[in-house]
Amino acid sequence: MARLIKAEIYKLRKRAMTYILLLILIGFILLITSISQAVATSTTTSTMVVNGVTTTQTVKEMAANVLFLKDSITTVMGILGSVGMILAVVLIANATGSEYSWNTMRPYLLCSESRLKMFTAKLITAAIFIVAGMIIGLLTAVALGALFTAIRGYSWSLGMSTMSFTGHELVTFVRTIYVMLPYIMLAFLFTVLGRSTAAGIGFGIGANVLETIITGLLSLGHGWLAKIPNYLLSPNIQKINSLAQTSGGISINMGSSNTTAPSTLHAFIVVAVYCIIFTVIPLVIFQKRDVTG
Repeated sequence: MARLIKAEIYKLRKRAMTYILLLILIGFILLITSISQAVATSTTTSTMVVNGVTTTQTVKEMAANVLFLKDSITTVMGILGSVGMILAVVLIANATGSEYSWNTMRPYLLCSESRLKMFTAKLITAAIFIVAGMIIGLLTAVALGALFTAIRGYSWSLGMSTMSFTGHELVTFVRTIYVMLPYIMLAFLFTVLGRSTAAGIGFGIGANVLETIITGLLSLGHGWLAKIPNYLLSPNIQKINSLAQTSGGISINMGSSNTTAPSTLHAFIVVAVYCIIFTVIPLVIFQKRDVTG
């Protein structure tokens, strides 16, 4: 297994696509974070009494001190959950679909101990690169937040509030990976099913958009039709994402709907079931089907 993972890491590390996707993510984070910090303002209302006349003056000021750093991290979490998901879909579809398009799947299987180990190695390697890309994106946001804080002459200190915020964002980071998983595995499923990178990317990204439209239409219905969205991905992912409270930064939530799951536990269970289904189906197909058929 370790040998297969090393081989997969080597292949992804040597592909230009891997670095292009990372640059797109970093570029998007740079753009959105810079804009969010440039427009981050807070409104202060002051009351003055002159000659017995009370006047109220509203003044817009730049967001206070530590919010520069905190908002950068909060903003990038939204980017990782939306743009990052799309890039992750492209990565995993490309990593698997290229084996079919280059006709290297059969020789690769001959060098593998089993199809299951090869299947697992591809998923583990994709997970390593996706998490590494998210961490790099997060570190980029931290560096930008610190830069903006220094430029504005603000400061921050490592205290209990900072540690609490760090713990909160670490949990949010894990939740972000969790809600990305079903779409990533859906892309992997259709890549294996269609033996094509395009199929994986198309269904992985398209499912998010299509499901949002279907959810919106079903939410207008009554009876059992109105309950169907409770078991679709979008409402449950939106419920999980709502656990992350922002502090005023720009929030990016692509494909969100007006319908949410009944409870947080319900949302986590539904997402887990989809992840299991989207993992088992391609495994069964991959195990039984002739790779050249």
